Amino acid sequence: QINYFKNIDRTLFSMKLIFLTFLFVVLFSRTGLPESYIPKDKINGSGLKIPRFVSLKKSLTYMRSGPGRKYPVIFEIRQKGYPLKITAEFNNWRKVITSDKLTGWIHTQLLSSFRTGIILDTILLRKTPSDKSKAKAKLLPNLIVNIIRCDLKWCKIEIVKEKTYSGWIKKKSVWGALLK
Repeated sequence: QINYFKNIDRTLFSMKLIFLTFLFVVLFSRTGLPESYIPKDKINGSGLKIPRFVSLKKSLTYMRSGPGRKYPVIFEIRQKGYPLKITAEFNNWRKVITSDKLTGWIHTQLLSSFRTGIILDTILLRKTPSDKSKAKAKLLPNLIVNIIRCDLKWCKIEIVKEKTYSGWIKKKSVWGALLK
């Protein structure tokens, strides 16, 4: 029985020593933060307003789990001009969110300030910013459009396919226009 209690004392002492060593490392080292540490909105970023919308420069872009190439790719976006909302900055990396609520990090070299949007609902493209204006076309959900400008309730957009179509749609019908 005496040997049994000595083994328990040694085990408890070892566990306490391991715990205190771990606590010391976490409290007094610079590497005590976990890899998944989420930075504040801006750390050495651009100084531009957050949130804001941008679009993709290339037809294939990798979204990573963190701000750096050491982080794994979590999504591939295969659409040039796809709109993204910037929610944070870390050096040359931007934390972005898609219209489908997918979040990740993309390097600034892959982003453009050119404003695009995604049509949310079936809507009519109008000649002027009014419900009474003549309809020019019917736009279907998930169509990517170029946003020219927006006012309080309407956005002027263009669609470039074989021909270029431009007109007005309600601001709430396009993801990529900040609602204010």
